[in-house]
Amino acid sequence: MSGFIGEDQVRKIKSAVDLVQVMGEYAPMRKAGRMWACCCPFHQERSPSCYVYPDQQTYHCFGCGAHGDVITLVRNRENLEFSEAIELIARRAGITIEYQEGKGGGLPRGERDALLAINDFATTFYEQVLWTDPGAAEAREYLQSRRLSRTVCERFRLGWAPGRNALIEAARRKGFDPALLAKVDLAVDRNGRPADRFYERVTFPICDRFGHPIAFSCRLLPAAERAAKEAGRGVGKYVNSTDTPLYHKSNAVFNLHQARTACRDAKRLIVMEGPTDVMAADQAGVRECVAVLGTAMTPEHARQLGSLIGDTGPLVILLDGDAAGVANSRKAVRTCLSVNVPVQVAVLPDQLDPAELLAENQTEGGDGRATFEHTIAHGRADIDHLLRAVAARPYGLDANAQLAAVDEVIEALRPMPDAELRSLHLRACAEWFNLDAAKLERRLAGATGPAPAAPAPSEPGLPALDAPRQGLLHLLVRHATLRAAAFDDHGVEPDWWPAPWSALAAALMLDPDADLHALLASAIATTTPGIRDALVRWGATPLGGSFTAAGPNAEASEDHASDLPRLVAAVKGSRLKIDLHRLARELAEAERTRDMVRARALFSERQRLTQELKSLGG
Repeated sequence: MSGFIGEDQVRKIKSAVDLVQVMGEYAPMRKAGRMWACCCPFHQERSPSCYVYPDQQTYHCFGCGAHGDVITLVRNRENLEFSEAIELIARRAGITIEYQEGKGGGLPRGERDALLAINDFATTFYEQVLWTDPGAAEAREYLQSRRLSRTVCERFRLGWAPGRNALIEAARRKGFDPALLAKVDLAVDRNGRPADRFYERVTFPICDRFGHPIAFSCRLLPAAERAAKEAGRGVGKYVNSTDTPLYHKSNAVFNLHQARTACRDAKRLIVMEGPTDVMAADQAGVRECVAVLGTAMTPEHARQLGSLIGDTGPLVILLDGDAAGVANSRKAVRTCLSVNVPVQVAVLPDQLDPAELLAENQTEGGDGRATFEHTIAHGRADIDHLLRAVAARPYGLDANAQLAAVDEVIEALRPMPDAELRSLHLRACAEWFNLDAAKLERRLAGATGPAPAAPAPSEPGLPALDAPRQGLLHLLVRHATLRAAAFDDHGVEPDWWPAPWSALAAALMLDPDADLHALLASAIATTTPGIRDALVRWGATPLGGSFTAAGPNAEASEDHASDLPRLVAAVKGSRLKIDLHRLARELAEAERTRDMVRARALFSERQRLTQELKSLGG
């Protein structure tokens, strides 16, 4: 906004409010001689240690040291800037602020108030239609199907946009200029005449820090969405307001006005994907949730949310468990790393969104809140999540894929302003991929462009095999007499190989007498050219090399019985090393979060696997 609040206005506002009354909105007050006492609103305590001095209009807590006047109280309790706290106090006291002219190029105060008023009118209109209009029955049924109570819907001021110019006509009857509706994207021009912007959608108001509606996110009902798709019309499930003088999607956050105080008490701030997720969490008693609407998380979002939670607790990203949600979490982590805002990422189970998670557990008679909290508690730090997202099994990657994954992490770390933190994250990357940290530092310093894409494999979906797995499969293809011993005596399983190699191993297990011609005629060989080529190559080539007991020049006619246990042990050892590396990471994470029960279990498992690896000869 233009203008600023002068010192005389600040003094007028402070003198017009009673600090005892304002403090009483945050904690019950009791008289203590000439003073008033209460339990401090800034820390947990059972006995009052915070005192208000009416003569001086100040407060002081002898427990945590909090001290100040009414402006300090509101700023810290509501998590506001100085001018925002002044505005909130003035509004509570019924005082109209007179702004002095200043250099700001923002929206004039009178115009801002008019735009806020038209948004609030539209919100009230949509609310009344939702709960009273027979035409909104389907919308009410939809909200009920999402297990959102009327209480929570009213708290978030949900409504129903009927369209057909109903909002424009109602605004005219109230004396509002239709041009104001267009200015806040509630009306659009259609053939030279104004028309309602939103048509037959559930409306979710997006509010500013004070709770004033400034924009809308509007949801199409599922039946209408299906009908549009069947008719070949592309429609968005959600349609959000475009940027207006009040609303900018790059920094607007859904439910910020309620979460900004709740996050201080909960000591965390949770970022979700959609408004119904936030509402379901609120209904379950988790009030410290927000959603970024209509766009990926931007640096402005990250800075705003990071400063809101500060050092009080973690900023948690909790997005849907589907592929799109996982991809969005990776983008969000990269954005937060670029502006030095630390985050944790919680992964939802079974491809559920938060609303479905809470609803499913409630339906099954379980405790949805407990499951939700368990998911949040097991969230991973930003760099840990990014490493697992780009390479869940780093030892299973070939050289090209590993390099592409490493470069993706390096590009995420490159913009970080804190060089020391970036270096620590780079060390975590080196440990995850079992690479030299110094080499990654040189790669970070030397690269100038984005990471190259991983080269496409010659056969889509056909991963490269390491030497032990390739050798064992080669042996079983070429020597049918060893298959029974491999699968029955040595416990070889098809899942030792990645798909589709595992299908070839399964064919060998199910038909141990099959010769090369039968294998070439099998379903896996006829549908996967890469498998067929390998069969032809292995059938014509002796095992040889380091795989054989006799050495590189071993003859193919040998029975290779002594090679079988060595190759089985090598594959088992490779699998054990991957499991040990995973356990080391999980153990470090459990120790970091002080989950000692899990740490002890992981330590025992690591000891067992280490002993098993030693028994295989290393």
